Amino acid sequence: MSPFGQTVHMLVGAYGMFWFRDEVDWAPGRGRTWDLLGRRGTRRSTLQVADFKRARGVYVLFDDYGAHYVGLARGNAGIGGRLRDHTKDEHRASWSRFCWFAFDAVSEETDATGVRRLTKRNRPVPMEQDQAIGEIEALLITVMNTRNVNRMRFQAASQWEQVSWWEREETLAKLSG
Repeated sequence: MSPFGQTVHMLVGAYGMFWFRDEVDWAPGRGRTWDLLGRRGTRRSTLQVADFKRARGVYVLFDDYGAHYVGLARGNAGIGGRLRDHTKDEHRASWSRFCWFAFDAVSEETDATGVRRLTKRNRPVPMEQDQAIGEIEALLITVMNTRNVNRMRFQAASQWEQVSWWEREETLAKLSG
């Protein structure tokens, strides 16, 4: 629902642009789990953090010259799982940045550490054909960074900034106060 009581139809619930592969700790060591944290805001009063490791959607791997690979993330592994696979497969030496677009939404609910949970959307979001086309156009314009005069935007998706592995603890400490 929008703040005005209207239902917002969206395909993309959240997205991250040009995150750095080397700023994710893909294998943090024994006894620790890895995550794909994004944030909105920086101050304690406005900070929101979510883990997109298990988000479902699409992603794009980039090398120094542009897009290298486009992939789908379905099932439990999510976007993070697919990206982690690409750190070990035939694409491992071919990408340094990535963009992701989650079809799941970020919830108001948080876990014990204050990290927001994802809301899994198992059915397509009901929308008119023109709305779906607009969302897909916005996705393509965003990832390709084209200079369209009619700058399409996502209906309700929020952009998240990358939380680098070295700022993880400090960021999570802000959430807990």
